[in-house]
Amino acid sequence: MKTEKPMKRKDEENLLTLQDLSLGIQKVTLKIKELYPNRKERIQFERRLFQFLDSHSALSKIFRRKGELLIYKTECIVPKKNDLQLPLLLLFGNPALHSICSGMFFSFEGDKREHRFWRALKEADFLSFKSSFNYLSRKSLKDRNQSRKKALHDLHYTSPFRIGLATFYSMPTEASSSQWAGVAGLYRLFRKRALQRIAEWEKKRVEKLIQEFVSPRGVVIAFQKDAYLEIKSSASPDYNLIKAKSGKLVRTCECDPNVRLFCFPPTRLLQGKRSIVLLRAFKKSILKSH
Repeated sequence: MKTEKPMKRKDEENLLTLQDLSLGIQKVTLKIKELYPNRKERIQFERRLFQFLDSHSALSKIFRRKGELLIYKTECIVPKKNDLQLPLLLLFGNPALHSICSGMFFSFEGDKREHRFWRALKEADFLSFKSSFNYLSRKSLKDRNQSRKKALHDLHYTSPFRIGLATFYSMPTEASSSQWAGVAGLYRLFRKRALQRIAEWEKKRVEKLIQEFVSPRGVVIAFQKDAYLEIKSSASPDYNLIKAKSGKLVRTCECDPNVRLFCFPPTRLLQGKRSIVLLRAFKKSILKSH
């Protein structure tokens, strides 16, 4: 006798919801009660959440509580324009807190230096902004970041690709130098089982993005372990940092076998000639197959 699967409650179907706020910035609403139906686990999470939110003054600008809801800002830049160039989605682990505050991916690093990410893409001939952007070198980082964001939306750059930027996990954390930094900080905050539930919903969001922006002939480059593992096809190799550094994690996406998936080492390792050589090798491989 065939047993029917229990119907999901309506609120279970919306563990995470997103809403556009401004160019490249979205609001995310997370239902805590659905994530932790067990009262004891929810109390333990609330304690960790208090420690997390108390760890950096900027978090109060990004996060707020509304009853059983946790509301925060995230980022995603995917152009609506189409110049018929090959679509390329750059997928990272999760947003950096300071980038959300600044309103732009990779706003700066260290003592507010220009982020190595943009330099690496330029040196590898992946992406460079047009000459009209050069005058901004005399402007503040804030001006440069906003102009760079607009250029990405308007396709006002030089590249063989139409580029989008997104993160697998939507929740921002500090980039480094904290127990709450990066995706590891999310594991510390939510614990593995709850974060895996979040990952299931984030995966739906990312796969929809891939199908709408990248399919049927584009490419995804994942820059973080979870981002790669959650969207790769079953035939794709498992994650291995050594293989990622040597460019051997290349196959396809689960949601569309026509979309090629490349795995690059984390952006914190994006430095030196080896990184540029690997980016150039990826570029050559992508263009050769298209």
